[in-house]
Amino acid sequence: MVDKMIRLNLMSFSRPLNVTEFIPALSTYSVEEPFSLDDFRGAVSHYFDENPLFSKCHLIERQFEDPEEFPISSFQGVVLDEYPNYYDGFLLMSVTYKSNPKIQGIFTAFPMSMQDGYRCFRFHQALMSTMKTGKDQFRIAETIAELQLQTADLDQYLPEKKPFVDEDDAPRIMPWELRETVEPGLKIGPHLDMVKAEFLRRSSGNLLVMKNASYASDLHFGNHLMYLIVPSEVVARSSGAQIRDYYKAQAVETEKAIALLETPEELVTAGEAVMPGIISHPRRFGVNNYGDVSRYDGSDFSSTKGTLLKYQWHMPYAVSRGAATEGSGMHMTYTLNGKAHHFLTQRR
Repeated sequence: MVDKMIRLNLMSFSRPLNVTEFIPALSTYSVEEPFSLDDFRGAVSHYFDENPLFSKCHLIERQFEDPEEFPISSFQGVVLDEYPNYYDGFLLMSVTYKSNPKIQGIFTAFPMSMQDGYRCFRFHQALMSTMKTGKDQFRIAETIAELQLQTADLDQYLPEKKPFVDEDDAPRIMPWELRETVEPGLKIGPHLDMVKAEFLRRSSGNLLVMKNASYASDLHFGNHLMYLIVPSEVVARSSGAQIRDYYKAQAVETEKAIALLETPEELVTAGEAVMPGIISHPRRFGVNNYGDVSRYDGSDFSSTKGTLLKYQWHMPYAVSRGAATEGSGMHMTYTLNGKAHHFLTQRR
């Protein structure tokens, strides 16, 4: 399944890459002292060990006066300004602040076809762990062997390494802004009750659940997302727990259908149908929940060298631009040490 999910998502986006298809993400840490660019360079080199999707990155460092100078609304602009060869690898940026030398950020921009948002998060935490220990915490080669992944033919699915023809039209600012709140963590049923209330308030037509098909896997590369639709009539009559049961049943059927795909041609056809299938469901309210990520916060060893304080990200423009239309939106969540961090789109 993991093999096929990766290939399916590689075929679901533009070829060559579109600059609007990158997931920008920032992890902010409490540190004893900031890690150097050489620390970043040495640590990320382990990520490329037998990695079939990535062999290099564009590594830079930037310093801001304070965190307010680097808001989430500026993330897309970073991709355009700092990453001239966005079609070749990914962007990795060390972020420091003059106002507080005891915090440091890891910023990345990964192409969504090759890396889903949850894998971006796991990449950040593995990179920080590798810098803290001086030892490879990605374990790419070992994980490929453990999962018995077939990687020999992956190159035929990878996007071309050349600029997208319409790159000059890429937006710098999303057509929505994110309202961020921090609340006590909830179990999935009550969480979806809250999502349902927002869905109904916006008179949305379809709940779009982005579920990770290999959430528990230690694999640090690949897009493993399934896109599951819950119609408004189901949302309206269901509790949060019943909504979960509905899309979990959908996920089982989706996995069965993907398991039947065998040839490259079948994977290409199925992949190319993903985005049109999503677009065919109007007034979409997207849900993306990473769950409790506390075990990856870095407090288990050498906590003073680096402990996660906050994670910020948004879905790529190509995926989430519809969140600015009437009756639509997107709600993203992760839970860290008992606190649920919510990001809700608001139309500009």
